[in-house]
Amino acid sequence: MDYRAIVLVISFLCAFVSRVSFAQEAVAELKGKDFQEVLTEEASVGGRVVAGVLSSNARAAQALSLFSSPARESEDVCVRVISRDGLYWSENTFRWPSGSNADTVRLQDLSKYDLSRYAETDLSVLGYEGDCSEAHSGPVLIAVRGDNPRLPDSLDIFVNSGRSDTFAVITSPDIAASTIACHLIRKGRRTGYDTICTVPIANTGTGSLAIRIMRRRFDRMMPPTDLVVRLPERMGR
Repeated sequence: MDYRAIVLVISFLCAFVSRVSFAQEAVAELKGKDFQEVLTEEASVGGRVVAGVLSSNARAAQALSLFSSPARESEDVCVRVISRDGLYWSENTFRWPSGSNADTVRLQDLSKYDLSRYAETDLSVLGYEGDCSEAHSGPVLIAVRGDNPRLPDSLDIFVNSGRSDTFAVITSPDIAASTIACHLIRKGRRTGYDTICTVPIANTGTGSLAIRIMRRRFDRMMPPTDLVVRLPERMGR
């Protein structure tokens, strides 16, 4: 076999493997017909304390995915996306692919905007179990941006602090309770959210992680916000 033939065979095999991988990719499709999103020139202050929960290894990319979890119970997932500056917003319900055993499930990309222009921490994603029209909140699945997601060692919780000192209290059956100080985003417009809580999860096992967001302003505690995060399967790390 000559050199050109070898090159052609290798090219064919690479293309074939790529097509097979794409065909096997698990995708959560939009539930319903209309994809709801807005890009505006004037932002309104977000009403949610927790704006998003993402893997800390997220990067600027168009692709959005959710980590699967053995604790997941609902076939519907409400996904809310908001930019740090508050100018972009979307809220849509997706259907989890039936029978999927994938570690991550990609969200069907129906946005007409270039989300990859937002830097790593400039776009938050909140994916929780349930239909957006029926549930205002629920157990959260960890989101990730990028084409090659890997199991995270930590996650970032994007918070609208209301100009307060913010802390995250973490509890799990597998670890001792701990409190983490969150850090304020100091650059750029921060209408959508202004604080990031980085939570280590490498040694938390599987199942669910209970997190309470505590905010203190002028020595006065504000009402806490509780959330349950579904942890991905840790086997095979």
